[in-house]
Amino acid sequence: MTLNGFGWALARLGFYTYLGFALFTGIGGVLTAPVVTYYFFGDWRFWRHWSPAWRLFPQGWRLFFLILKGENNGFMLSVPLTSPPTSAPDRSIVRLRRDWAAGSSCGACVKCCEKVGCPVLDSATGLCRGYDSFFWRYFNCGRFPTMQSEIDYYGCPKWAMRPRPATADVPFPLPGATDEVATGE
Repeated sequence: MTLNGFGWALARLGFYTYLGFALFTGIGGVLTAPVVTYYFFGDWRFWRHWSPAWRLFPQGWRLFFLILKGENNGFMLSVPLTSPPTSAPDRSIVRLRRDWAAGSSCGACVKCCEKVGCPVLDSATGLCRGYDSFFWRYFNCGRFPTMQSEIDYYGCPKWAMRPRPATADVPFPLPGATDEVATGE
């Protein structure tokens, strides 16, 4: 593990610890409202996010029970602790679909946000109030999608997986090949 990976793991573990404190004490999130709004909205000024922040509490419990039942569908905890934070998917594995007209924006699509019942989504504007916040960058929002099953689960019309490069299957080593996998090139 690199030093950066260690820092990213500590940041995620700190977030999980804080969420546990806020959910299990009931009052912890209210007493530390600036921390909640920093994590989810990227803003310490909690009074600006009071209404959607209140909806985080029941959503947190809902996700906790989904995770306990094993029905988290890759949400939040599927991101390895040591993964770097990111605000966009890995373009080496995904591409915009050819029929996607909104460019790099999600346009009016909020399918993934609606599917999880995200309280950070502003229903009046259809925009994410937590875009590029800690939660966005360190968990699934900023890196979505990472695999075809995520695209299928959310019914995402924007992204398509890039085809994997074809490699030749060689049943035996080629003359002069090393212990590394021979590709026939």
